[in-house]
Amino acid sequence: MKLLLALFIMFFSFSTKAQTEVAIYTNYGTINLALYDTIVPNTVSNFVNLVSQKFYDGVIFHRVIDNFMIQGGDGSPTPPSIIDEFDVSLSNIQGTISMANSGPNTGTCQFFINLVNNTYLDFNKAPLSSKHPVFGNTINGFNIVENIGAVQTDGNDAPLVAVVMDSVRIVNQVLAVTDQEIVNNNRNLVKIIDVLGHESKVTIDRPLFYIYDDGSVEKKINLPY
Repeated sequence: MKLLLALFIMFFSFSTKAQTEVAIYTNYGTINLALYDTIVPNTVSNFVNLVSQKFYDGVIFHRVIDNFMIQGGDGSPTPPSIIDEFDVSLSNIQGTISMANSGPNTGTCQFFINLVNNTYLDFNKAPLSSKHPVFGNTINGFNIVENIGAVQTDGNDAPLVAVVMDSVRIVNQVLAVTDQEIVNNNRNLVKIIDVLGHESKVTIDRPLFYIYDDGSVEKKINLPY
């Protein structure tokens, strides 16, 4: 119990940086996204909740414009809208995922992935008429995004052959806690313990604490695909 209490105090004494990784499995290949949990928590929470409900399974990318973006997520029934959440550190640059909407605070479930830098869609950049909250970034499979962007479309920008999200899943959630912003990449893992302080092997669906020789600690929850 003493070890558990010490870990609890450590987690809330140091700075935290959370990150959720999501995989979009399409009929063109897999796209992996890292979400900005701590920067735009409400937007990420909305997306993660929909993913957890398997809302996006079987939904298509219904709007594709080469050299611009690919848009999908128009599932049914449409969930309630959320309030726009912006941060000056985030921008609609190539590879980022952002909320689609029809005006302020109208985002629900639709999203798009930027094929190029579309910074004019940012809340703080001209022309300021289109404001789309960024909430993650492509970390693997951007070539798949580009391949989807190059498909043939009709006059409404809909792919002639459907681009389907077979499933969308959370593949990893990590809460890293350190006493410095940049963790030493040369650190060595000392041990892995569970919430009771017992040494453990890597498991799925159970929070574990990874203790390193530089004094840093990470809490990781590995989720099944």
